[in-house]
Amino acid sequence: MKLTLLGSGVRAPFVLKGLAAEPDALGLDEVVLHDTDPERLELMTALGSHLCAEWKTGFTVRGEPDPKAALADARFVFSAIRPGQEGARVVDEELPLKHGVLGQETTGPGGFAMALRTIPAMLGYARLIEDVAPDALLVNFTNPVGIVVQALHDHSSVDAVGVCDGPVAMQESVARFLGLSRDRVYADYFGLNHCGWIHRVLVDGRDRLPELLNRFGELQATDEQWMLFDPPLVREIGMLPMEYLYFYYYRDQALDHIRGSGSSRARQLLTLNDALWPVLRARIDAGDLPGARATWERAMVERGETYFARERGQPLEADVVEAGDIFEGEGYEGVATAMMAAVVERRKATLILNVPNRGAIGGLRDDDVVEVTCLADEHGAHPIAQGQMPDAPLALVGQVKLYERLAVSAALEGSYDAALDALLAHPLVASYPIAKALLDGYMEELGELLPALR
Repeated sequence: MKLTLLGSGVRAPFVLKGLAAEPDALGLDEVVLHDTDPERLELMTALGSHLCAEWKTGFTVRGEPDPKAALADARFVFSAIRPGQEGARVVDEELPLKHGVLGQETTGPGGFAMALRTIPAMLGYARLIEDVAPDALLVNFTNPVGIVVQALHDHSSVDAVGVCDGPVAMQESVARFLGLSRDRVYADYFGLNHCGWIHRVLVDGRDRLPELLNRFGELQATDEQWMLFDPPLVREIGMLPMEYLYFYYYRDQALDHIRGSGSSRARQLLTLNDALWPVLRARIDAGDLPGARATWERAMVERGETYFARERGQPLEADVVEAGDIFEGEGYEGVATAMMAAVVERRKATLILNVPNRGAIGGLRDDDVVEVTCLADEHGAHPIAQGQMPDAPLALVGQVKLYERLAVSAALEGSYDAALDALLAHPLVASYPIAKALLDGYMEELGELLPALR
């Protein structure tokens, strides 16, 4: 059985580790890496092959620059592409800051710019999948995840689900706080990608959410992801918010912190990756694969330890002397692997995924792609009914969903007006002069990376 990884950036080894964790369940013979950047493809193939040999995975790893050959006869496709790479992300995030708007690669204008250039690329791959691997399941981690899956659902016949590591990190955190393994804790989750809430936590049939809300201050002390939110706010919401809701509930504070840091997360990662690739090149050319692994691990530790620090207003220094086990814990790759294992082994798994709503969340359209608790099995992912959202969260989700749909239309129609409407609809913009300045700025700075807007 063959799996194809679209996008061979610095996080590719995490995907390989997730696959290595379930070698028997997936029955993979071959993992094929593809990237439009030949050097990144070569280096990640070499490092990935070395790691998989150490892990004794049982499947081979090879690189393939031709996308059609890479996808041909794949049973699974994992997507993590980034058109324009880190340089375009810098523009995505820093242009809004000049106009007093949050800059972030998925939430707000940054996600909009990335969606405009990513949707056409993803639909191009979808056409190839329809042609050479029509039975493949596409597991998408390409950002912005929810918008990309919406485009795939509306404009292709590819079977696609989206994965995110945010909800699973929330569930793991709650389980640790309660002193339980994660499989003992069932979480009902609803919303959109990077805009959702846990609204029920079942342990042995009893809802522990009221206890978690009452003890939220104690929960904060165990995991910094909860430190973003004041306990009175969380109790007023009556649900556990995922960390990206910080940008909505604390918009001005987040903006002040990012601008006060003097840079952006995108520029930080650009600097980190620009330093990493030449060292990997030198280590791999010298045949020093263990050295290449150590270099990559140190860079990933620094990346991880500074995650969300800028947004919280915390120091950005990271101690990377000892990398430790960089693969400890389960992120998006674990969710992706569990989804694929459910298909192959014909077993049921409860996972939080991005899928068409199909009535799971009241007040949204059936074909709205949402992030929701699902039952996964050999037939795919089935959203579990979550009922009606409280009015305030539903209003936010509805507004963001409107923006997402307009962004998809703009990317596919090449419509300047639809693009302007999308930015104007987004609750973090909601200003015609700013929306127009942002759109015109992106068109000027990103140029041919964006579809031609008329």
